[in-house]
Amino acid sequence: MIIKSDRIKNWLCAIIGVTLLTGCTTTITGGSRLNFSDVPPDSRETTLSQAISAEQNSQYDKAIVLFAKALKLQPSDEDKPTISMTNTALFYKIGLLEVKKNNKELARKAFGQVLKDEPAHVLAQTQLGIIYLAQKNKQDALVLLTKAITTDQQRLTNQVKPVKGYVKLDEQSPLQAYMGLAIINDLKGAHKKARALLNLILPITPQDPILFTNIGYSHYLSGNYVEAEINFKKAIDIDILFSRAWVDLGLVYVRKGMYSRALQTLKQVMPTEHAYNDIGYFLILEGRYREAVYFLERAIELSPSYFVKANINLENLKLHLNKHIDLAYSDE
Repeated sequence: MIIKSDRIKNWLCAIIGVTLLTGCTTTITGGSRLNFSDVPPDSRETTLSQAISAEQNSQYDKAIVLFAKALKLQPSDEDKPTISMTNTALFYKIGLLEVKKNNKELARKAFGQVLKDEPAHVLAQTQLGIIYLAQKNKQDALVLLTKAITTDQQRLTNQVKPVKGYVKLDEQSPLQAYMGLAIINDLKGAHKKARALLNLILPITPQDPILFTNIGYSHYLSGNYVEAEINFKKAIDIDILFSRAWVDLGLVYVRKGMYSRALQTLKQVMPTEHAYNDIGYFLILEGRYREAVYFLERAIELSPSYFVKANINLENLKLHLNKHIDLAYSDE
């Protein structure tokens, strides 16, 4: 297990320029401790080769250390080295690996360093924007994702300013930026704008269950349950194990009052008692409290000793109902 503070020390040492990264260490999976001085400084190319090999073998901690080490090594004098990466590219690579390790704060620092060196780096703007969005920092996410998309649209149209509306994307377009901006628009209630962005992505990744689920959820938020159901089913057809699509499809059936179908749908990806609880919870959110009681009680009956969630939801619901009853009596 890697110690995060050690990793911060490792490649932040490279950022601030500590000579030869003296004293910077990390822990590699398996318990052995690796010091930067232990990495042979034969050449930048050798270190990059080792880093790439570590990444390909899913040794992400080791790869991060080696990429950070390469930051302090000078490129060889060869005209055409076998492997060549700029420091900006190295920081971006480190950021991607930190995302894979789910270390969002370290990833944010790495992408931030990329943008210090190259403010218009579209991919770093995209990655950092997605991180901000996950942290519910919609404003900073909006700024970065909009910049990435604007630059991409300028590239696609070969104009200083993009033409009105969006032009179709290509393989180089930062699809995550378009997806992220679509999510922000859905959160703001601008569902048509959201779907316009999602439909731009569709020709590039026509077999992406996440994309169809996002399109379906945008329709769901618009109250168009028919289109929502169609798109959730498309996502499931692509990946029958994609649990989010099943849950969202179940939510559509709850909205339509089709509780039996909702139950069968949710049971595809969760135990029966969890399905009953989730339907009860969805009904609470809908304000359909009396119906919610039945599903929460069934969840508890199926798993009385262990299913804490349903008990908590039911107790809160009873308190809410009693409060409303008391108010009704006082009004009379």
